[in-house]
Amino acid sequence: MELLKVEGLKKYFHLRGNRVVKAVDGVTFSLSAGEAFGLVGESGCGKSTVAKLVLKLLEPTSGRIFFKGRDVTAARGKELSSIRKGLQIIFQDPLASLNPRMNLLDSVGEALIVNRIVSKSDVKERVLNLLQKVGVDGEALYRYPHEFSGGQRQRICIARALAVEPRLIVADEALSALDVSIQAQIMNLLDELRKDSGLSYLFISHNLLAVEHFSDRVAVMYLGKIVEMSGTNTLFKEPLHPYTEALLSAVPKPWADERGKRIVLEGDVPSPADIPSGCPFHPRCPKRFAPCDTIVPEFREAKEGSFVSCHLWG
Repeated sequence: MELLKVEGLKKYFHLRGNRVVKAVDGVTFSLSAGEAFGLVGESGCGKSTVAKLVLKLLEPTSGRIFFKGRDVTAARGKELSSIRKGLQIIFQDPLASLNPRMNLLDSVGEALIVNRIVSKSDVKERVLNLLQKVGVDGEALYRYPHEFSGGQRQRICIARALAVEPRLIVADEALSALDVSIQAQIMNLLDELRKDSGLSYLFISHNLLAVEHFSDRVAVMYLGKIVEMSGTNTLFKEPLHPYTEALLSAVPKPWADERGKRIVLEGDVPSPADIPSGCPFHPRCPKRFAPCDTIVPEFREAKEGSFVSCHLWG
């Protein structure tokens, strides 16, 4: 069942001098129930903006977002509150996303009270159940965020997201502020929750190894656009877009016989306020040819289940 559908999503920010930053520029994808959908790309490509648009923390310039068939972009008031129960987010920095003046019981229990999920007398028991589910000691109920480690804080944030029984969790760089060993623990926890509760994830990360391990499908973003989208195994073994090839060539591989040649791209990422004509990637592309600098490539299905925006596959 299609849980989330994003159609032609755009978010433009207007600057002085009639300049426009195209943070998200025509993004389309869908996500099924129980699926983990990875979204990757360099910093500034628009991944986190997509997350905020899906949760309606930002208003889109144009495009539509549907969650369980309901139009998120048109929702207001009680309808939007109802939709948001099914959509939750885990942020990058767990310390910054927890109120330093609220203890663990209040931080996790607040969502239960505000959304009237349980009575006040039952909040403590429900919070204890949630903490047990994410592996946090229930004896810590009256401790504050600064008293926990980074991994524990992220588990608390996961418990808080689970409080309203969501169907989809947006994990926006949820691992990047953690040590490598803790990243693996949190990823395994998210995977267990998906198997036990049927959760779906929009998994946003620049950590390609984590995305490969966790996601069922992956979309690669560059300058506000999705340039490639495919099943995880297919994308990591047979990337179609030159940008995806360059990204994957930078992933460290433990065994010498697995290491390929590193692809070093020319120049820097252009400004989203001054996107090149034609294919946005063409100034840095090692495979560019005649049409690339003038014609924007169509996003099309190049192989079964694999979509790409590149003239090499036109």
